[in-house]
This record gives sequence, structure tokens and C-alpha cells, in this order.
Amino acid sequence: MFHKILLPVDGSKGALKALEKAVELAKLTDAELYILCVFKHHSLLEASLSMVRPSKLDIPDDALKEYATEIAVQAKHDALERGATKVRAFVKGGRPSNTIVRFARKRDIDLIVIGSQGTNGDKTSYLLGSVSQRVASMAKCPTLVV
Repeated sequence: MFHKILLPVDGSKGALKALEKAVELAKLTDAELYILCVFKHHSLLEASLSMVRPSKLDIPDDALKEYATEIAVQAKHDALERGATKVRAFVKGGRPSNTIVRFARKRDIDLIVIGSQGTNGDKTSYLLGSVSQRVASMAKCPTLVV
């Protein structure tokens, strides 16, 4: 049924819930699990206003990429601990929804499993987060929003 499952992660509770479901599906279908963490590229103006303050003077994108890598590696570790056997982790820079959909198309992903709200989610909102909503509407493959 599913051969390749994409799990976008951002370190949020929603992403952890999605990880649990993605691992269950991967185990049931013997699918390969692709974990993707997308960091937002900053323009020079945005970089000057960034909340990210690395210990040394780095370009903010470098610090964000490093943090995204930590998230992706931790998610891969968690997936393996939960019993997934074929797991690959990736980090990409760009607009999250577009990058996720483009990644899925390039790798012929069969299913995207995504948290309903990520790190920018409003705790009082009952609506989908903007990234999960955009991914679900733009993806060419089925999308499971957890």
C-alpha cells in the first residue's frame, strides 16, 4: 500500500503525535520513513531581527540549519526506538509548505503524515495550522493530518 512515507517535523508536540502514527503505518506496510525538517531561510533584514543567537557569529541560516538537524536526528532516533526499520532524515531550507510538497514530489512519496499544528500553532485554535493546511491542499499524494 505505502512504500514511502514522509514525516515533516519541527520539534512540536503535533509533530511527535504525527511521528507515532507514521511509525505505526511504516511498520504495518513495511514502508520507508522519510523524516524532513525544514528551516525557514531568512533575508538579510529578517536575519538582523532574528531571535536565534548562536554562540559565535554565524549566519542565522547556519544556526537554524544546525537546530533543524538536531530535530531531524532526534526524530529519526525516536522512530527507530518505536520500531521503524527503514528511516532516513533530511534537512532543507525554504518555505515549509512548499519545501515539503516539492520534497514529496521529487521522491515519489506515497503518503505525508503531518501534525495538525506545529511550533507556530495557536494553542486555543481548533483549526489546522497553516503549514499542514497548505501541504494537504497542494500535495499530489494522500496527506494524513494528525
